[in-house]
Parts: sequence; structure tokens; C-alpha cells
Amino acid sequence: MKNREESNAARQMSRLLTYVSGIRAFLRKLNRRMEGKYSPSLLALAVTFLTALIASSILFWPKYLGVAGDGSTDEIMKSAGIYYMDKEPERIYNNYFVRIYSTIASDNDLPGKTINSQVFFIKMAKGLDYLFTRDNYFDIRFLGFIYLLLYLPAVYLLVKQVCQRVRQFSEGVFIAAAGLFIFSDIGYVTYFNSFYPEAVWFITMLYCVGASMSFQKERSVHWDFLSLMLFLFSAAVLVSSRRQCAVIGFLLAVYVIRLIYVRRSFLWGMSCVAAAFLLSMLAIFNIFLSPTDFTETSKFHAMTRGVLFGSSNPAQTLGEFGIDPSYELLTDASAYDDLPFVRAGDESLYHGFMDQYTVSDVAVYYLRHPGSLLGMIDVSIGAGMDIRRSSCGNYEMSAGLPEKAKSLFWSGWSTFKMTSAPRTIGYLVLLTGAVFFLFYKGYSIRPAKDRRNTIFLDLLMTVLGVLLSQSVVVIINSGDAEMVQRMFLVGLSLDIMTYCVFAELQHKIKIV
Repeated sequence: MKNREESNAARQMSRLLTYVSGIRAFLRKLNRRMEGKYSPSLLALAVTFLTALIASSILFWPKYLGVAGDGSTDEIMKSAGIYYMDKEPERIYNNYFVRIYSTIASDNDLPGKTINSQVFFIKMAKGLDYLFTRDNYFDIRFLGFIYLLLYLPAVYLLVKQVCQRVRQFSEGVFIAAAGLFIFSDIGYVTYFNSFYPEAVWFITMLYCVGASMSFQKERSVHWDFLSLMLFLFSAAVLVSSRRQCAVIGFLLAVYVIRLIYVRRSFLWGMSCVAAAFLLSMLAIFNIFLSPTDFTETSKFHAMTRGVLFGSSNPAQTLGEFGIDPSYELLTDASAYDDLPFVRAGDESLYHGFMDQYTVSDVAVYYLRHPGSLLGMIDVSIGAGMDIRRSSCGNYEMSAGLPEKAKSLFWSGWSTFKMTSAPRTIGYLVLLTGAVFFLFYKGYSIRPAKDRRNTIFLDLLMTVLGVLLSQSVVVIINSGDAEMVQRMFLVGLSLDIMTYCVFAELQHKIKIV
């Protein structure tokens, strides 16, 4: 019996090796036929075309898909002159995607006062809607259309630049297919039909990454300046979209300074310095002039769902803040629980508890206790894996589906991340190690003829900086209570790093 099982296993292994050998022979033959014809531009164009079809079917084909609001975007809507027609919370928050809005305020609607880059896009969509309809309603698909037009060139640029890392047709197709699978996922695209800032973050990050990768090859000065301007404009839109993104401005400014080595030119060097200065000033203005993204409830959670949540001795930790140890009962307390132990707005919390600490105090605490910070970052990595808001539905109420229903169409990547991908800081450490291992060779801080690895390593370390900065900002301001709503850039940064590592790794070990 044992010999028969071993014989069957051997035959199965033999068949598998035969199949693998046949596939490799086919790929070698295909690569020989395509030798001299490999074009990253054509592959990127094909991915862009398929992305346009997928995204259009998601956004503009009945049943229309979007992301239900959760109340956090109301101020942005009102600042653009857009209002809910239905005032019932069950209809407009979390459960169902709302497609049609009013452009006339009701008696209870107060005008918004927020000014940021996202409001500009919403007002542009509002004007486009009025140009075609001439009515007092706003169809959010016009906003989705504008985002889609901006998104497609970004996908083209990113895929093209990553495909330029290889020379064989089969490898390029594999990399292009991976780009299509990851960056056209429904978890990303449905944000276009919403007022969340995620759509702006997604598109501008792709442009920043794609423009940066384009410096990997020597070319004319005009193309370099064009890429620098694209990077600067995209970074400016990203940084000015929300106050929590202000710190990204400093990270991108440092990266621009590193680009000085791309060309031996005084004009180029001064242009990079000027771009870094502009990004830094924009970040500073955003910090001091933009309204905070966090509330008093967030401050409450920064302690209960952050500092105390990660502490092994909550009573002692409270003592470091001068807070009575009896408040350790609030450890793990959340205002978002169905039956909250205490509400964040309770007046009793302000005397003796919330008046004893500030966000700066929380930040200093994490500096003194880096182990607690690492533990919270570990939690944030798991939250960043969910690029879809778990509490928000994709469908309109008229679709007749249950509350919070989500579409499974083209959701392979987001589903994989939720169900099978590693969700701990260990994965980030492994990914960072892979980045250094794959791109360290030939790295130089001085101008060099072959600068591909230098560009990619600098860029991916900047993306890592974006990931960590957003994680830390959210942890300091709100603990883990709002991570699902605020960790989009963490998840996107992980995807960008994963895509680049995957592309380089499959090239190194010759998977195809």
C-alpha cells in the first residue's frame, strides 16, 4: 500500500514537472519571437485600456457602485455647496451609497468653510454637472468621471516604469498583469464615487511614484523637468488635501533634494531645492492653517484605545500623565461601542482625565516607550490591509440589497489582503528587508550612469516613510479607534512596495 502511494506521488510529481517544463519551453519560444519587440509603453497602454473598462463598469454601469458616507465628509460636501436631500441617517450614512445630491441648502444646512485641494475637484465636478444638466442636483458620477480621467495616466506611468526594469516579454506581461490586478481593484476604484479623500490620495500617490521612477533612465532635460513638475504638482495636491498629510510634505521635500544628483546642472539643482522649499512651506501652512482632522472623541481614544490599550500597567501609565489611577477602568473603552462604557462627550471626563494630557503629551509618551508604539504600529498594519471600509456599503438603496452590501466584482486583491495576506509588522519588516536586498546593488549618493537602483531604493524608502508617518499620526491622535477610516495611505504604501518587490523578485529568480 505504501509503495503504491509513493508510486502515485512520483507520477504526479513527474506530470507536474512535465507541465512546468512545457510552460517554460513555451515562454522561451515566445520571448525569442518577441525579441526586439518588447515595449513597456504598449504593455502599460494595454493595462490602462483594461483598467478603463473595469473602472467604467464599476462606476457608470447599473447597478452603480460607490462608497457610503460615514458623516466624516459632510463638511467637505458643504464647503463645495453640495447637500443631502434625504436627512434620515439610516439612508445616508454607512448603509447605502448615495448618488444624487442637492446643490441648494435647506434651512438646517450650514455652509462649510474648509478649503483644500479636494474641494477644488468636487467644485469642478459640480460645474461639469451643471454644464450638462442645468439643474439643482449633483450626480456624483461626474466626480467619478474626473477622477477616472486623472487616474488612467497615473496607472499608465506606474506600470510602464516598473516594466522598464525587465527586458523579456513574458516578464513584462506578468508585471503588467500584476499592476492591473492590484491597482484597478474595486477597493480603490469605488472611492471615485464618494467624497472621501482616498481618491485624491490614491491618484496623487501613483503620480508621485510614477514620476519618480521615470528618473531611472538618462534622457533629455525637458523630460526630467516635466517629471519634476508632475511630481511637485501631485505632491502639492496630496499634502494640501488634509492636515494629517502635512508631514508627507517634508518627506517628499527630502526626496526631491535627493534628486539633485540626477543631472549635473546648476539650474536643475536649484529647481530641486525650490521644489523642496515649496513642499516644506506648503506642509507648514497646512499644519497651522488647516482645521484638524481629529476631534475630542479622537483625543479620548488616543488615551483609552492607544496609550492604555498598549500598556501592561494602565494604572502606572496614567500616573505618568498625572491622572488618577482609578481611570484605568477606561482601558479599551471606545465611544463607538454599541453600548459604550462612557461617552467621550461626558463632562465628567474633562476634569481629571482629558484636561490632564494633550496630543503632544501622547507623542512624548510614545517616544519614551517605543515598544508600545511598535505594538500600535503592528495593529495599524492590519488595519491598513483593509482598503475597503468594512462599515460602508457599495450599493444604492434602490438596488434592493441588504445594508452595507459589498460588490465582489474585481475584488481579488482586496479580498486576498483581508483573508490571506500577513497582517503584522513582521510583514513590513520582511518587505523592507527585501527592498534593501533587491535594490542596494549600485546604490550611490553621487551622479552615476546606472542610477536605476538608487532611484527605486530612495523612492521606496520615501514610501515607507509615508506609511510610518501616517500610522504614527493616527496612533498619536486617535489610538486604534479610527484606523479603519484613516489607514488608506498605509495600505496603499504597502501595495506599492509589494508591487515593486514582486516585479524585481520575479525578474531575479526567473519565475516566467
